Amino acid sequence: MVLSGALCFRMKDAALKVLYVRDNQLLAGGPLTGKVIKGEEISVVPNRSLDAQLSPVILGVQGGSRCLSCGPGQEPALSLEPVHIMELYHGAREPARFTFYRRASGFTSSFESAACPGWFLSTAPEADQPVRLSRSPEHGGWDAPITDFYLEQCD
Repeated sequence: MVLSGALCFRMKDAALKVLYVRDNQLLAGGPLTGKVIKGEEISVVPNRSLDAQLSPVILGVQGGSRCLSCGPGQEPALSLEPVHIMELYHGAREPARFTFYRRASGFTSSFESAACPGWFLSTAPEADQPVRLSRSPEHGGWDAPITDFYLEQCD
């Protein structure tokens, strides 16, 4: 099956902070700070060039006009690149750095970078901090990065 458009979700981390874009950065914040933030619509398409059993997905924001990517390095960095999600879906560019393996666990999912194995989308425990890449936490302390997210389909 070939999609004609991206699926749409809103994401919250396990602490119920919503993801939103401000100043060209993806941040997590909201309820705990008393701010009412609806949250960014996250566009999602599968990466058809990778093994479907691993649930590879490409994530975009702002109507799919910018996509999350993982830059290589000792400490991989997460960025928003100005590439349309459907271009990646149709294979117009090499999508590996834009791909995350979705791992579902109960009601939440984690997203491991395909380009930087062992690195996951994460949020800080504090509100209004950038979404970044972190190693999966081995301990669940109060300061550990949050790597579990709730997905809610857009209206």
